[in-house]
Amino acid sequence: MSKYDAKKEWTKDILSEKEMTYPSEYVIRIFKGSYPKLNFDKSSFDGKKICDVGCGDGRNLALLHRCGFDTYGIELTKEIVDKVTHDLNKLGINSEIRVGTNQNIPFVDNFFDFLLSWNSCYYMGENRNFDAHVKEFSRILKQDGYLVLSIPKKSCFIYHGSEALESGYQIIRNDPFNIRNGEILRMFNDEAEIEKIFSPYFKNFIFASVHDDCFGFDYHWHLAICQKR
Repeated sequence: MSKYDAKKEWTKDILSEKEMTYPSEYVIRIFKGSYPKLNFDKSSFDGKKICDVGCGDGRNLALLHRCGFDTYGIELTKEIVDKVTHDLNKLGINSEIRVGTNQNIPFVDNFFDFLLSWNSCYYMGENRNFDAHVKEFSRILKQDGYLVLSIPKKSCFIYHGSEALESGYQIIRNDPFNIRNGEILRMFNDEAEIEKIFSPYFKNFIFASVHDDCFGFDYHWHLAICQKR
């Protein structure tokens, strides 16, 4: 069996897309909606810097630009970065996208007001040191800056048929989209474990839960918002 190559798989997938997909429903909800436990001051977004870590095809950056943010992002390869930059430019959006990973985000310390990690923080790549991801997220955020996360629950479809490694890490074996097979993900038992792992660098945790049977896919996700200490 050949070694899994995340850069190759994600570059092939994103470059094959003919057009940008719609923003994630729950990213829209978080930044546009109002809830009893979460109600961002929408007027405060203008001119604030936000980074989408693992921005994919740029779908969430397009939304965040319309919210008033100065938008930035990272992705795994130059090919993806070039495509996302081109597609956003066609929409009149000038976002600064750079090549990077969860453990190596190429921006200076204390640069961002918000950091979005949507379905991305738990991808481990070559390492199994999730604490390094948390530390890097903290490094690039300003004090009291917001970190917005989505993390799959143990019952999420992506873990069906996966193989356990050491505690907390799973290797994907049955990805229905044939992109992640061989990828190592950091899996969390519950919200308490997420808060424990992030709390050395973050505070003021707010959680939400997505538990959706979407026509045969178990879209089960933890949503978390916290602030840098």
